Amino acid sequence: MTQSIGIGGPRLSAIGAIGQTGTTPGTLAGQAMTVLANRVAGTVTCELGLAQGGRAPLRPGDAYGTAEVAQGLAASLGASPADAGRLSRALNDFTSEVASLVAASPTSDVLDRLSGLGYALLDPDGPPGMSDSDKVVATIDSAIFQLREDPTRTDR
Repeated sequence: MTQSIGIGGPRLSAIGAIGQTGTTPGTLAGQAMTVLANRVAGTVTCELGLAQGGRAPLRPGDAYGTAEVAQGLAASLGASPADAGRLSRALNDFTSEVASLVAASPTSDVLDRLSGLGYALLDPDGPPGMSDSDKVVATIDSAIFQLREDPTRTDR
C-alpha cells in the first residue's frame, strides 16, 4: 500500500540515510544529494498540496539551489573548473531524476527509494587512480542508476 508523503515542512528525515557524515568523496556526494532530494521533495509536495507551509523556490532559474550545492561540493573537493562543471551536471541530473520521481508518484515508496540509496552507492574508495571529483561523479551516477531501476523488479 502506498500513501502520500504528508510531510510537515521542507525538511525530510526519511531521506537522511543518503547523507552520511564525514569528508570522503562518497559521503560529500551523499550529503549534497540529501540536501537536493530534501529540497525537491519539500517543494514538490508543497506545490501538490500534500504538505502545509514550505518556502518559495530559492531562485527563479534554479529552484532547488543546485548550483549553490555544486559550488560548495566543488570547493570541498578542491575541484578544477572542468571538474566543477562535471559535478554541476551530475547534480543537475540527480535533481531532475528526483523531481521526476516525486512529481510522478508523491508517495512514501518514493521516499523509501531515496533513503535506500545510501546502501547501494559506489564504494567511496573507488578504483585506483580516480580523483575525488571522479569518485563523486561516479557516486552520483550510481544513485541515478539506482533511482531509474524498476522498483517492482524481483530478479535482482
